[in-house]
Amino acid sequence: MKYTYQFILSLMLVFFSLASTLTSLALPANDNLRFVINAPGSSPYIYFDHEESRYRGVVVDFFESFDDSDAFNVKYIDSSRARNEKLVMSKEADVFFGSAIWLENPKKFIYSNTIMPHVSYIYSTKKFQEQFSLNAHNGALICTRHAFSYPFLQPYFNDGKLVRVDSSSQKSIVSMLSKGRCDFAIMSEENARGVMFDSEFCQNEFYQSPIPVMSDEVGFIINENLTQTRDNINQQLLAFINSGARDKSIQKHLKSRVFPKRVCQQTADTALSAEN
Repeated sequence: MKYTYQFILSLMLVFFSLASTLTSLALPANDNLRFVINAPGSSPYIYFDHEESRYRGVVVDFFESFDDSDAFNVKYIDSSRARNEKLVMSKEADVFFGSAIWLENPKKFIYSNTIMPHVSYIYSTKKFQEQFSLNAHNGALICTRHAFSYPFLQPYFNDGKLVRVDSSSQKSIVSMLSKGRCDFAIMSEENARGVMFDSEFCQNEFYQSPIPVMSDEVGFIINENLTQTRDNINQQLLAFINSGARDKSIQKHLKSRVFPKRVCQQTADTALSAEN
């Protein structure tokens, strides 16, 4: 009797253990995802909205597009571009947003499919000539983002034909350009549209070079061990793009902004307020 009882108890333990395993496979718990950001981010990709006190952008919209059963529990963590690589490599974080060509150790990560192109132009407060060439502007100051790499411009910097002027954020780049502290600025079109049309630069005009100088593909850069996370992201990216949700998200966070950016039109009330 004693042995029969022990045998039945053993069978029950095996059964419940197997049932628990199958349940966990069929109904996986939401994965926690530590997402590090080059704070405060940049529009339209991911940026901090001070009015709502949270991060917004195409990246946030993408993660919110998952079904509840498949969704990641994303924790957005302020960081810097230089630290992002180290944090994900050391497993202190899981993922960040960017391009492989921007990294110091690109072989140490795995990558999602492209979420959108990242096309960079030269910007100025003066109109560009149709046949614009940087070779005609020897010694010009170029506003750039600190710790960012610019493969197209690097030979000019190395030879001293152009002078790199680093800044801490996209907004400070535009601020320096507007104040004449540099002759040109290099930015992605999305970043430029996100910053240059801000009310802070209402009285400034900005022009875009006739042709782009760089084109990269951006997506999610992931810890090399998280292959399942990468696969889940890629599957949802396909739906996010094919459904048109990505394009709607881009337009939502950029609005209708086209270059050249002109001085804002003032209303009568605005003009009176400025005079007073």
